[in-house]
Amino acid sequence: MKTIRFTVAALGLSLVSLVALAQKTAPVLTAYYQVKDALVATNAAKAKTKATALVAALDKVDAAKFTATDKQALATAKTKATAIGKSTSVAAQREQFEGLSSSMIALAKATKPAKTYVQFCPMAANGKGASWLSDKREVRNPYYGDKMLTCGSVKEEI
Repeated sequence: MKTIRFTVAALGLSLVSLVALAQKTAPVLTAYYQVKDALVATNAAKAKTKATALVAALDKVDAAKFTATDKQALATAKTKATAIGKSTSVAAQREQFEGLSSSMIALAKATKPAKTYVQFCPMAANGKGASWLSDKREVRNPYYGDKMLTCGSVKEEI
């Protein structure tokens, strides 16, 4: 009986910890979605501004409870968002967005935020394909914008 109570208590603490992490990363996801939306609109100036806001949101995340892998994803996300924030070229921003998205997908899987969708375009990244997160099921491709707005599919729900 003590084992069952201990297990239930441990699961409860894990759930509380995940909820706390998800709440702390919610502003990060919101900022990420704004970068994605700017790239969907092929708006380099807006992507630059929103990426700077994303870096600020990432800086506020307390990574103390993250695993080493999740801490690395957070660091990579900061690096990629910083690069987007320094660029005025939408093509260069989209290249950095691929790494940013990989890191953000890892963070989303670790923190289990409100429903988010992992979407994938098989033509992005010079034909090797690339993923991104979206708060909507409807595909809006940040790698091609209006050239191939709906190219891609939902691969996973987190």
